[in-house]
Amino acid sequence: MSAEQWQIYAALRNARSIYDDPFFDPDFARLVGEVREDTRIGFASDGDGIFAVWPLHIRPGNWARPIGSPFSDWNAPILSEDTELTPHEILAGFDISGMTTSGFMPASFAPNPTLQRAGANLADLSHGAEIFLAEQQNQWPKHFKKMRRVYRNVERDFSSVRFNWDDRSDANYRRLLALKQQQFLRTGYHNVLKAPWTRALFDRLRSFEGARLRSRLVTLSFDDKFAAAEYNLQSDRVLHGWITAFEQDYSRYSPGNMLVQELLEKMGAEGLTIYDAGPGYDHYKRHYANVQSPVESGVIQGNSNRLHASRMAGQAWRFGEQVMPGKASAIMARARRRMDQIASVETTFSGRASGIFRALNARQI
Repeated sequence: MSAEQWQIYAALRNARSIYDDPFFDPDFARLVGEVREDTRIGFASDGDGIFAVWPLHIRPGNWARPIGSPFSDWNAPILSEDTELTPHEILAGFDISGMTTSGFMPASFAPNPTLQRAGANLADLSHGAEIFLAEQQNQWPKHFKKMRRVYRNVERDFSSVRFNWDDRSDANYRRLLALKQQQFLRTGYHNVLKAPWTRALFDRLRSFEGARLRSRLVTLSFDDKFAAAEYNLQSDRVLHGWITAFEQDYSRYSPGNMLVQELLEKMGAEGLTIYDAGPGYDHYKRHYANVQSPVESGVIQGNSNRLHASRMAGQAWRFGEQVMPGKASAIMARARRRMDQIASVETTFSGRASGIFRALNARQI
């Protein structure tokens, strides 16, 4: 891509506040493109100029995945405000047969019946962290009473507690990634951090600081010993919670909750107004969120004439999920989500095959 194309990409993103999340930053797409050869960036234009940019991975069968998938917690075409094209029409215009997505931002699109909608959990700190936390305490008094007890226990059992808002320690960075991989092993989920491109991307982001994009490692230590950490992406306004883990030995001190609470208090002083914890029903997300933003997952069809046989089989599988009785449908959906995750992160046939073998062997599907 030329420098002019990157400038157009940035200008289109910067023109609308709905794309403030760091996953829509052109620098994120560029860094991903440096480590994944299947990265493509599509431009849609008319007589008035370019009105849509969509970074994607083009996978086997002419099928698309979101840029940086499966780590792209938000994704969608970046559109000018006056376009009325649908995602389906844009994919068809790019001659792509379709895409599998999670973290899709519906924005102003009409509801898509092929996508399932959930809520991403946000903490809106625009009135200040102090007011936000006071309101959350009123809404969840039992949780914050428990947290006050946790803080007293930590003060009793440790001589020092340190919260580091911008940890540059390589040892703590490596420990976080190691703990996350242990969590995947313990829970039977595919180790998405094992693929070479993922570690290369994380390492690039760790040393990168752009106009509106940077990473931030936030850590919590007890008596100078690692307790918990989050590796986050940040724009000028949004801090997006990304990779998080804690030491199991400290679980009774709720170090993950402590870290989020300290992080929210620090954000206000740094001028950040949104903490994005993403979708899901983890209890900490419920207790530290006051806004939910719609997010979608599923399949978006593109040019149906280019559908590969394997994609037709995928459609049949999803249809089976809809018509099978409850338990069978749940098993099929769980298996499909696991296969989707493996297919999105593993860029080689051997990687996909070994991932599927491990999933079947672990009997977690």
